[in-house]
Amino acid sequence: MKYKGLEVLGEVSKRRGIAYYHQVYTLLAMALADGSIAAGSALPSETELMEHFRVSRNTVRRALGQLETEKRIVRRRGSGSYARSGPAPTVTREAIAEIVHDIDSAKSLTSSRLLRVQSGPTPEFIRRRDPQFGDVSMMVQRCRSYKEIPFLLTTSFVPDALARRLTRRHLSQHTVLMALNVIGVVPATVEQTTTAVTADSVAARHLGVETASPLLCVHRLVRDGNGRSVEHQSQFYRPDRCHLQARLSIDRSGSDLRLQYAKAPPIPAWL
Repeated sequence: MKYKGLEVLGEVSKRRGIAYYHQVYTLLAMALADGSIAAGSALPSETELMEHFRVSRNTVRRALGQLETEKRIVRRRGSGSYARSGPAPTVTREAIAEIVHDIDSAKSLTSSRLLRVQSGPTPEFIRRRDPQFGDVSMMVQRCRSYKEIPFLLTTSFVPDALARRLTRRHLSQHTVLMALNVIGVVPATVEQTTTAVTADSVAARHLGVETASPLLCVHRLVRDGNGRSVEHQSQFYRPDRCHLQARLSIDRSGSDLRLQYAKAPPIPAWL
């Protein structure tokens, strides 16, 4: 019997950048998560998925294999693939997002692992953003988890002149921003941009995704009171495990309706 409702699964983009199998995996994972494919029900057959997404059988099988590895589906020989039924996951994207925006919960419920501290050339994209950052900087990488589930990888760069005053003990006990504050470098302003990137091998390994998987990326350039850059931090989030949220209000004072950001709660410095 032909599967009904294939249109809710969306389509695979033929643009270069993200592997077809990972797109198929992501679309099916979203359908499983939001209930478009109900728990216990059958997924479309391999042939139907091939025809709908216009991809090869190997692509479909690789996507289904990843879902099976993650225990989201059960594959039965000669019968097909079925959405697993069972209790809701204890760690949801909404739960992590709520913690991210709550300072007390963030500090007490999440854990951070220092991955790497090393000096080297400052990345060109940072030099373009601030030519005074310096040719050499120290890189600090951390991975943050909730209930042992990694959801955030941060990569910070500190100008060499400041990095020489930081010790590994500082960095093992504090975030870069707090470590700078401890040695008397007072952060004053932050410039932030949000974009989407694909995971490199480091991000893929620590966040548990495939290389070239889409990630939410937040870049922050922190300056002191004199306008000098003290840290550039890039935050890489798994979009299926965390999202950034904001509250907006509706302004009716003018001739048109306008949306504006409402007063938001403070965000933990470790972000």
